[in-house]
Amino acid sequence: MDTVVSQEYERILINTVRHLPPNRVEQLVDFARFLEAQILTEELRQEESVAEIEADNARWDTLLATDEAQDLLEKLADEALAEHRAGKTKPMTFNDQGRIVPG
Repeated sequence: MDTVVSQEYERILINTVRHLPPNRVEQLVDFARFLEAQILTEELRQEESVAEIEADNARWDTLLATDEAQDLLEKLADEALAEHRAGKTKPMTFNDQGRIVPG
C-alpha cells in the first residue's frame, strides 16, 4: 500500500480511536487481530494445497471422533471450568504485536 495512503488511514484510525469509549476500543483491537489472523490463514492456505488441508482435517476429525478423545476433551473442559470458578484464571494479555504475553 502506498505510504501516503497508509499514513492517511493511520491518522483516521487514531482519530476514531480517540473518540471511542474504552469497550469499543477493545472491540476494534479484537477486530484488527481477527483481520490479521485472516491474513495468516490465507498465507498458510497458499503454502498448503487444498488436498493437504483436507487430509489434515480428516485426520483431526478421525482423532477427535474417538471416545477416548471425547472423554479427554470433556475432562479438560471440566478442569478449566473448575479453575475459572475457583478464581484461578486471569484475562489474557497481549503485546503490541497481538501476541499473548506470558504472565
